[in-house]
Amino acid sequence: MGLIRLSEICLPEWTLVRDGAFASLGLCTASAGLPLLTFCGNKKFLRMALKNPDISCVMIPPELREQAEAADTQHGIVTVPDLRIDFFRLHNRLCGPEWAPRYVGVKKATVIAPSAQVDPRAIVDAQDVTVGANSIIEAGVIIYGPVTIGEDCIIRSGTVLGGSGLEFMRMGSEGMLGVEHRGRLVIGDRVEIQYNCNVSRSLFPWHETRIGNDTKIESLVHIAHGSHIGERNLIAASACICGSAEIDDNVWIGPNATVSSEVKVGRNARVTLGAVAASDVPTNTTVTGNFAVEHELFMADQFRKLRSE
Repeated sequence: MGLIRLSEICLPEWTLVRDGAFASLGLCTASAGLPLLTFCGNKKFLRMALKNPDISCVMIPPELREQAEAADTQHGIVTVPDLRIDFFRLHNRLCGPEWAPRYVGVKKATVIAPSAQVDPRAIVDAQDVTVGANSIIEAGVIIYGPVTIGEDCIIRSGTVLGGSGLEFMRMGSEGMLGVEHRGRLVIGDRVEIQYNCNVSRSLFPWHETRIGNDTKIESLVHIAHGSHIGERNLIAASACICGSAEIDDNVWIGPNATVSSEVKVGRNARVTLGAVAASDVPTNTTVTGNFAVEHELFMADQFRKLRSE
């Protein structure tokens, strides 16, 4: 990746207020370790962005220009007419052939360890895939780079790794804007992903979807873009882990359970069969129901209802 200046990518309908440089795009709360351009639709998010040391440039609507200029910072500033659409259109443009070497980076040839077993009926991208020692990739697996698979992993038939996630912007009569996914998928050591699962890569080039060491994932599980799954987790069949969810270590996710977007599930927690975790799950807690609450509260409520009948 290389630095890109706002003045290089500014469109005629945009207003460049103050030039600045960025390496990638990201949300205003992102922690990327490199300078980012973000978008801010109101004063609250602008304040958050200006306090984030990783944000070097902001894309804002014209009505926030005065506040952005008044802030005692040297952030690059550009105003645009259609904030979210312009931001993600820029991301797509930077993913294109002209800008990709600087924005995404140069692709590298796929590397498969000599001791790995890749079935000839699997489809593995010729670029940006790494398969570690002694890992097994079964027939019918599809891997789109960039994906890194650690050592001693098993990927069962029918699973798709590194595909794009669900990120579309409604544009009224213009239809839908599909957003390019150029992040990574990183799978640790001794991970097993069983049949017909889908694990998406992340959105922005600096970011990754991650599955930690020794995690085991049963069939028909969906793990969306940007999710971080810790170590030694057990994820049962047909569970859905939504975008940017964070699941700590030693967690049980039951069959058909759902963990909503950006929800954090603490260490040693349990999300039981069919539960819908729409808010954070504390460490050492079991939650049940839709929407999920602590298991004891859920059961007490069920008994209360039975007694009232």
